[in-house]
This record gives sequence, structure tokens and C-alpha cells, in this order.
Amino acid sequence: MKQLTLILAFFVLNCYSAAAQKSQASDYDIVILGGRVIDPETSLDAIKNVGIINGKIETITDEKISGKKAIHADGMVVSPGFIDLHSHGQSVVADRMQAFDGVTTALELESGILPISDWYETQSTIPRVLNYGASAGFTFARISEMEGLKMEADLRWFQKAFALNKWVNDPAGPEQVERIVDRIEQGIKDGSIGIGVNHGYAPGAGYKEILAVHTLAAKYGVPVFTHVSGDFPNDPKSAAESVGWIISYAAAVGSQEHICHLNSSSLKDSETTTKMVLGAQKRGLPITTEAYTYGASSTTIGAALFNEEALVQKNIKFSQIEINGKPLDEKTFYETRKNAPGTIVVFKFLEMPKEEDILDRTVLFPGGAIASDGMPWIGKNGENIPDNDTQWPLSKDLFAHPRSAGTYTKLLAHYVRDRKVLTLSEAIEKSSLIPAQILEKSVEQMKFKGRIQKGMDADILVFDPNTVQDRATFTEPNQTAVGMKYVFVNGTMIIDNGELVTDAHPGKPIRREITK
Repeated sequence: MKQLTLILAFFVLNCYSAAAQKSQASDYDIVILGGRVIDPETSLDAIKNVGIINGKIETITDEKISGKKAIHADGMVVSPGFIDLHSHGQSVVADRMQAFDGVTTALELESGILPISDWYETQSTIPRVLNYGASAGFTFARISEMEGLKMEADLRWFQKAFALNKWVNDPAGPEQVERIVDRIEQGIKDGSIGIGVNHGYAPGAGYKEILAVHTLAAKYGVPVFTHVSGDFPNDPKSAAESVGWIISYAAAVGSQEHICHLNSSSLKDSETTTKMVLGAQKRGLPITTEAYTYGASSTTIGAALFNEEALVQKNIKFSQIEINGKPLDEKTFYETRKNAPGTIVVFKFLEMPKEEDILDRTVLFPGGAIASDGMPWIGKNGENIPDNDTQWPLSKDLFAHPRSAGTYTKLLAHYVRDRKVLTLSEAIEKSSLIPAQILEKSVEQMKFKGRIQKGMDADILVFDPNTVQDRATFTEPNQTAVGMKYVFVNGTMIIDNGELVTDAHPGKPIRREITK
């Protein structure tokens, strides 16, 4: 009788164990099955199954798993979602277009915003699709101080300021510098992701003023994201001189430096600037950089980048500057610059593909990130689209630089598949892990992004490496990229079998801890 009892107990225990294992195996919210999982940080590149629970990656395994929803990823790549350090769109429309490009986190770090608390509060009322965040904007503080204006946490406020002059060209006195720094410091205390220094738009800001800003960044241990002050081919105000300023700040005060869009900041002198950055890095200075995959930039026509001196020194032809895909002539350029200085233009600074080798130095820069510098979407008459506009599909009248829709898929298609100058893992690393590592020292949330590992946030891409492709052009920029079959943000699907999930708004704020 005792032996029979033991046999029955053993049988019941085994049945319970099998049932528990079966329950555990099917306990995932989502499973991604049979995809080529690439995680650059751990050098994983293998066929695996991925299980997701509560917006987190719970397992990466060879074992069979099941869940409430299953994605069959045979023949597809499973990678971390892309982290865009340089995204000016910050709207539902911009989020959706970037989702098709593989972006899961879109951050406004070059220009930045102030007041930071106001901006995050506003964004919390918008149905954001992607994770979002911003730096404390130096130019916002400078406009407010030099022009006597109350700051508004809106990129449109910054665009309107191009009709003004003092903040662009006038040097700031010691007391003004102190007040500019105070405004930025409040932004850091309010949780900004570092400091954005758009120095190229305010060339009147002198060395000591900018040094004070970098000293502040070093005090709080946050990175500085800089659009350098000059991009001329020769001194003074050369791109090399400007990069030298950044190197000197890192050496003088120990600030973490990030040079935005090294491609467009260098124009045709990327050979000099990339060698300078590499040399500084080899000497242990904390300097990183980024580039986008186009030989054309985008900015406002009233920017100092197009003043009379710049036109001459950079030998700019008016036909290199376009509005809504149409090249300008001299008359249209000057009329628009005078009457509507905030107008968004595209500037084709390289002749592509003839000068692609110049662009390659920055896109292929060792350890460099890819960032879109994606622009806000505007109407055919230049009107801004409200941040909470949920129109889909996009109106054919909407316009932006094609990098707003195709930066990362162009990297995968052109640089990996077609030209084979990057491996797939290298391209993914530049688009996800490297941006996360640039931020994670000061932003705790970024330690959980840019990776496919247990415990990481489920910001995940499932894409077809054979068909992934950018489609946006300079005349038809509002064409979505293709090839991203499934895109997840915080475990919520925003692209399902290549189609937008229009009621999905899982984006969360990326923000440092608020301090007093």
C-alpha cells in the first residue's frame, strides 16, 4: 500500500510539473519565432525564439515557446529598435513615418527645448507612438536672454526667432552668460537629456560663453550635443576649427561631447574632421559623433549658415537650395530669406553619387552613430502640422527632407545589402547600441534599450533584409520605407505585417531624474 501511494504521488508530481512547464511555456504575451536574432553587444547572431512579457524581453532561446500572439520570423532579422539621437519631428506624424524606418526612440538632442518641464507635460497629452525625449536647448536660453522673450517649449517658437538678429550675432556679456546658463541648468534639473548647443545658428556666441555651458554639463555629468559653429572649408570659421573647439572643451573641463551630423558640419572636409575626432578619442577624450545617410541637409532659409559670407566662402549655388523639391534662383532665395526666414529648405552640399566617398567617411566612422536629423512635416504652403495630428495615410501635400522617412532603411539597403561596406550587425550597432551607450551614463533608461537581451525593453524590429528599402525622395518625401514587417515599442506592436497599427500609442518619455 505504501509503495502504491509513492507511485501515485510520483505520477501526480510529474503531471503537475508537466502542466506547470506547459503553462510557463505559453505564458508569454508575444513570441517571435525562428528569426535571425542579432544583438551587437553580446555578438549574438543566430536563429532563436524571443519571448516578451509586460513590455520586456523575458527569454531568448532555442527551446520551443508559445504565447498569446506568435510572430513567425523565418528568413527575417530580429534586432533592437533604432534610437535616433537627432529627431526634430516630435509629433504623431513624424513618429509614424520613422516607425517604418525602424525607429523606436526619437530624441530631440541637437536643438533641444526649454522649458523642459513644459515640453514633457505637453508631450504627455499627445498620443506618441515612439519613445521621446529632449535636451535643454542653449539657443532657447540665448534667444530668451538676448531678445527679452519668454521661452516657449515649441520648435516653432525657435523657427520664428530667425526673424530676429541679436541672439544670432551679438556677443553676450558676463551677466547675460550667467543668466543663459541658469536657464539651461533649470532644464537639467527638470530632467533634460543633457544640453543641446545649436552653435551654428548663433555664431555670435563666443568661446567663453560656450565654455560656461560645457562647464555646466561637466558639473552634472550630462552630454552636450553640438551643431558646431563653423563649416567653412578654410580658416577662420572652418569645420576643423569648430571641431577643435569641441575637443578643447572635453580636455579643459571633462565634459562628454557629441558632435551632431558630422557629415553636414564638415561639408566637403570630412577627411580633416574625422581624423581630428579619431585622434581625440585615441587620447581618451569623451567625444562621439553621428551622421545621416544623405549628402543634403535641411534647415531654415534665414539661418546664419546662408549669410553673405557663408554663400561666398562655401561657394554655394542658389540651385543647391530647394523648397518643396524645387531649386531656388537668386531672386527667390533673397525674397524668401527676407520675408519668411523660418522657411524650411533642403541644401544639397554634396554632388551625389559623385562625392559619396566624402559622405562615407562620416557614415562609416568607427564607433559613430547614425542619426536622422529628421525634420518636422510641413504643408505645401510651409504651414506646420499640429503635433497631435493623427492623419493616416499622410497627405501628399506634406513635405520634409527624405531623411525623415528613410535614414536607417537606406543604411540597411544601400550600405549593407547593395554596397556591402557594412555588415548587418555593424549597421544595427550604429543604429541602436551605440546611441544607447552614448546616453546610458546619465540616463538610466537607456541601459535597457538598444539590445536584444533578457530584461531589456521590448523595442524590437523584425525586418526582411532582402527587401528593406527607403523610398522617400527629395520630390516625394512622404513615401514610407518598406521591409519593416513588425515593429514593437515597449512590447506593443506599432507595425503589423508591414501595416501601421493606427490605434497604438505606446511611446514613453525618456528623461533623467528630476532634481531640486
